[in-house]
Amino acid sequence: MSIQTVKNINGTGDNAVLPSGYSSWRDFWEQKSGLSASYCHRVGCSATTNIVGAHVQVEGYGYSWYIVPLCQSDNKSGGSFRVHGPFVPVNSNNPIIW
Repeated sequence: MSIQTVKNINGTGDNAVLPSGYSSWRDFWEQKSGLSASYCHRVGCSATTNIVGAHVQVEGYGYSWYIVPLCQSDNKSGGSFRVHGPFVPVNSNNPIIW
C-alpha cells in the first residue's frame, strides 16, 4: 500500500453526506477496501483505539476527498502529513488509491 502526503479536511463530519448502506465513514472505508480499520494510518502513529474514517485530500490528486483511517487526535490535526493507504474516494467516480 502506498504512502502519500495528505491534508486533513477538518469539519467535514457534519457536511459530508454518508452514502446509504454504511454506518460510518470508517465502515465505508472498510467495506470499500475490504480491510479492517484497526489502527491509525498516519506514519509514526501507533494508535489502535478511537479510529475514525477521516476525510483527506491526497497530494497530487486535486481537490477530491478520500477516506482513510485516522485516530481522533490525528483527525483533528491540521496541515499536511504522511499516511499509509489505501485511500477510498468519497466520489465513486474516482478509483481507490492503493
